[in-house]
Amino acid sequence: MVPALLAVVGGGLLTATLNVAGLRVGATPAEIVLWGAAGVLFARVFSVGALVIAVPVLLAGIELAAGASGPSSPAEAGDPLTLAFPDERRLELTQLVFAAAYGAWAQRFGLRAGVTCVALGAVLLASVARDGQLPVVTLLGLALLLPNADRLGRLLGGE
Repeated sequence: MVPALLAVVGGGLLTATLNVAGLRVGATPAEIVLWGAAGVLFARVFSVGALVIAVPVLLAGIELAAGASGPSSPAEAGDPLTLAFPDERRLELTQLVFAAAYGAWAQRFGLRAGVTCVALGAVLLASVARDGQLPVVTLLGLALLLPNADRLGRLLGGE
């Protein structure tokens, strides 16, 4: 837990410094460290097997019920809740946090961590490429649950 906490602090300091210097896109790598480590901390704090299933299903239900197929209005430059990429592409930080949390849960609970992390990364890359026109949170949940479908029963105590 200490390495993730140090990554949050270090990433936060670098992000703040680069943003103050006006280097918004340049701050993105530090923000990835910051919010990825925050997702790992989230997974560590909420390390309950049933949440591995409940959180992705709940978030996907909320996203799909809201009709979220992308942002209602494009993110503006300097939006603190997005990560900036070249060509005005953006990634919402909540997507990165949950991707990191899902990857950490896959590792923690003995799921197929390698396949899961590759799928999570592919969803994030597709989101940036499509500039937020995908139901990313739903796809992240599928990237966690589908490769591990045969192993999820034991998380609920069904072994």
